[in-house]
Amino acid sequence: MTTWNQLTDGLQLHEILLFVLGSLLFLVLLILLVLYAQRRQKLNILLPFFIIPVVMIGWSSIAKIQFNEAGLALEKTLREYETNPKDTATRELLQANVTELETKGVKDPKTLMNLARANYLLGKDQHALQTIDKIPESEKVILGADKLKATIFITQDIERKLQQAEQAPTADNLEILRISKDQLLNKAANNVRLHHYVKKSDSLINKNDKQ
Repeated sequence: MTTWNQLTDGLQLHEILLFVLGSLLFLVLLILLVLYAQRRQKLNILLPFFIIPVVMIGWSSIAKIQFNEAGLALEKTLREYETNPKDTATRELLQANVTELETKGVKDPKTLMNLARANYLLGKDQHALQTIDKIPESEKVILGADKLKATIFITQDIERKLQQAEQAPTADNLEILRISKDQLLNKAANNVRLHHYVKKSDSLINKNDKQ
């Protein structure tokens, strides 16, 4: 990310304008202050005007701090949800974190990756894939974006096979589900969604074996 992108990441257009215009006004006032000092004119005439750019820059700075805090909150909630996916309160908080950040123009690759992971865990695969596409290609390997994308497709595949077996529990559908489920046992250990589908597949297969 460029320095400009880092400064404006998460800020709305009006907040960026406030920051830019406030900075320009502050610079103009500094130049005037120097000129007044050179001409030995009263400086206190200019001093009250410094309040305006300070407020403009301060407003944008507060918005930036709030955005950074929202990013940290998302990261924290993600860890908590992965540890305890059955906690509905944590799930609701994770959804709230995602909604808050998605209303802002997120550019930071790490934050985008966390948003993609959160959307995936919440079952919003399309949102997750769209967010992954926003991550720069140079950052995808480092952040594991391609691995997450592959995991999404794997999850969709087992979900589709599970639905087919539930709707039509034929020997062929159940065998296909069994093979897919067995192949995912290792990956499912650290993935709450895959673990859910593997467990559900086990239950369906065992139920039909007993019949």
